[in-house]
Amino acid sequence: MTSDNSSGDDSSGDDSSGDKPKFEIPKVDLRSSIKMGVKKTNDLLATLEETNVQTSSMVSSRLRPLLTQMYALSQKGVVMYELRKYYGPQIIGVTAITVGGLVAARRGKVPGLFMGGVSGVGAYGFTYGNPSDFFMTEKK
Repeated sequence: MTSDNSSGDDSSGDDSSGDKPKFEIPKVDLRSSIKMGVKKTNDLLATLEETNVQTSSMVSSRLRPLLTQMYALSQKGVVMYELRKYYGPQIIGVTAITVGGLVAARRGKVPGLFMGGVSGVGAYGFTYGNPSDFFMTEKK
């Protein structure tokens, strides 16, 4: 038994009659959409730039005094390095005694004496530099 739906009520979900709803693309004003996209992008870029400027100014304001102090300390270090030759015997003696004493306390008298001598020679080399005339004699 088949039932005919002759009353014209199409509630069965059968859309075979050809009255399908058509999908319509909403009408959008392209110019206003582009303007709005450009405005949003510019706002975002302005916010990022402002954040970048604030961060860099904060970092530079913190680093500037530190860099000034480091520069002053490095200048003092250079001056001390230039004056090392005036205090050569003291530098060599203190280095040899300190290293030799520490090694002697840890390893014994003979290794301490040896390491004190080696460190004294090293301190001499670092203090007075490498005299090239002593190590390399040119034949004339």
